[in-house]
Amino acid sequence: MTEPSIWSFQDNFDFRLDVDAKSPFHYPLEQHRGAYSRQRMLTAFHLDPAGQLRPGTKAKTAEAVLFGGHVGCGKSTELRDYAGLFRHAYTVHQLELTKQLDINNLRFSDLLIALAQALVDTFEDAQLSLRPDPVFIKPVVDWFETRILKQERFKDIEGEVKTEIKAQGGIPFLASLLATMTAKVRGGASYREELRREVRDGFLQLSLHFNALIAHANGLLSHQGHGPLLFIIDGTDKLSKEDADAFFHADVNQLSQIQTNLIVCAPISVLLEVSVTAQRFTRVQLPMVKVFNEDETTRGGEEDALIALVCKRMPLVYFDDEETVRYLVQCSGGHVRDLLRLVRAAFSRITQDLITREVAEQAVRDVASEYQRLVRQSDWAELVRIDLSRGEEKDRTDDRLRMLYDLVLLEYNNYWWRSHPLVRLLPPYAKARQSAAADGAG
Repeated sequence: MTEPSIWSFQDNFDFRLDVDAKSPFHYPLEQHRGAYSRQRMLTAFHLDPAGQLRPGTKAKTAEAVLFGGHVGCGKSTELRDYAGLFRHAYTVHQLELTKQLDINNLRFSDLLIALAQALVDTFEDAQLSLRPDPVFIKPVVDWFETRILKQERFKDIEGEVKTEIKAQGGIPFLASLLATMTAKVRGGASYREELRREVRDGFLQLSLHFNALIAHANGLLSHQGHGPLLFIIDGTDKLSKEDADAFFHADVNQLSQIQTNLIVCAPISVLLEVSVTAQRFTRVQLPMVKVFNEDETTRGGEEDALIALVCKRMPLVYFDDEETVRYLVQCSGGHVRDLLRLVRAAFSRITQDLITREVAEQAVRDVASEYQRLVRQSDWAELVRIDLSRGEEKDRTDDRLRMLYDLVLLEYNNYWWRSHPLVRLLPPYAKARQSAAADGAG
């Protein structure tokens, strides 16, 4: 039987593919991230490793966790794995905001509307068969009618809700209204900021009604033998630095007033900052796959795990040697997305149905060059200083948080930092390293 062309595997290395436990590309990495353990997250929700409630405990109803790490380190896959565990004891909603909202222009008010939509979905779920009491629905509907629909500048929103749905009122009307508002916000309508302002200015009253509706939903779920609501919010780690400051700092009071279970994905810089946000939420951090020790020796078991991850997407026979894949793993620094990028970059360099060491080295140079624009001139000496300290340099300066955000600097377990291997390949890094050696010799 003829082997398929290597080109048939190229799209398997698109990092935008959603990977969960049922995906053929799924490979568990939690045991290869140094001291990382799922225990902290599971304990926050009273769960054992199998996702069952621990003896003598009850499911939480208002726990908030910030889950963070480097962009592309595997957080979304890990969150989907968590969701599978949580479903034994909770009613889980996964909100992937990159698909639902404009992640390049996101505010807390947008998320609140998305949460309201998910809550309404709970009532509309035929399998759950919940029968909400109108006394809890009406205050929420009335808030939107008063603050939004009755204002002239939002008249087109009411116009897009079908007449028959308006007549039904209750959950169907609220579902249609929220879907219309989300579409307006995502589409960048001219009055997006005005919608946000109405939600923000009327938040206190809305939150009271919203929390009452959440509590009502939890009561109905419990009566039917289901666990309370738990919302997993993914995508908020991809916010720009400016938007992240607004979302996780300026809006943190509003976020903490929603009385439900929340797991919110956060940029690594937010988890490392000493702030009000850090004090109000349980923090769980997902470190890199630890392919290097502090003394710069490699970790074969972790390398083998990432080689296995690559082989889930393309058989090893399409590489000239396993050591070629190991080389790409080492150059990725244990960063899953960069490993996929490196293999994908190799496709643009191959001349036959094989990724050779020469092709891999060309791909590494191609991807490394993309990092050079992220490094400021003053960063090179700082990166070398951090590397030479072997984990002793841990001061959280603004510049270091920026480099962590940009993946120039990678964080492993126990807050150990190491410059990205691709950055180390760049000439300015070599020059800074030589300069540091000369200073030390002098």
